[in-house]
Amino acid sequence: MIEELKTFIEVVKCKNFTKAAKKVNLSQPTVSLHIKRLENMFDTILIQRSNKSKTVIITPEGRLLYEKGIELIKIIEGIRNEIALTSSQTRKTLRVGASHTIGDYFLPEVLSKFVATNPDVDIEVTIENTATICRKVNALEVDIGLIEGDTDQIGIRKEYFYDDDMILVVGNQCSLRRTNIRMSDLKNQVWISREDGSGTQVCLKQFLEKNNIKPKRIMVFNSNYAVKEAVSKGIGITLISKYVVDHALKDKELSLVSLDIVEARKFSFILPGNKKNSKIVDSFIKELKHCMEIRRNKEKE
Repeated sequence: MIEELKTFIEVVKCKNFTKAAKKVNLSQPTVSLHIKRLENMFDTILIQRSNKSKTVIITPEGRLLYEKGIELIKIIEGIRNEIALTSSQTRKTLRVGASHTIGDYFLPEVLSKFVATNPDVDIEVTIENTATICRKVNALEVDIGLIEGDTDQIGIRKEYFYDDDMILVVGNQCSLRRTNIRMSDLKNQVWISREDGSGTQVCLKQFLEKNNIKPKRIMVFNSNYAVKEAVSKGIGITLISKYVVDHALKDKELSLVSLDIVEARKFSFILPGNKKNSKIVDSFIKELKHCMEIRRNKEKE
């Protein structure tokens, strides 16, 4: 209605359809269509047309709409200016949800680059397991989620952004610290696992089932650090992201057990399926991909 009203006001000012069309940068048929829509909306004749003189005569109803329309346009423009001013003064917020491995070992690097180029954006970070982050994305409690592995939740858009290798690690006193380990050697062992809903736990379960490995028992911890510490103390063995134990392996706190097969999983970012990305989210995704590309190139060197 606003565009039609603006067109009508110009027609009244110019008293000519052709001149008004040039003013509002529309074709003459479109101008006529705008006037017709307003007349249908208010169920009245606003303009009487003279084919001979090509002039227009404004009806009393048209004059009333013209006067009120000018007032309405001024009010709308004022509101638009106030909203623009409020938006410019209000700090924007990006809510990021991340699973534990990504949140601890990848997200800080990305955020450091992002805040450097977006100093006016406040950041709220939620670090939970993969299942919880998926639920928060669906509930619009976070703007973007970074997760490990797959999700079967409906209504989520997903895109892979990095590959992660899962490795088998044991304590330094473990008998499995030797070469030529067979899958049968991994049976009847105590396994250290993350909690339900964790992408790491899902990967471990898949590994055990695929290789027909029946654990002696499974001990569950709700953090990567606790898993790493339990293994280093000789409580059990685990399959975990190489990024989680990278420093522990270099410092010889843990031992890597080489396997004939490599377990791999994907890191993904997820978004609400029915919501358009904001400029802030698009900017964050761009920085995320850039940081991951730099990391990949470094790992190839």
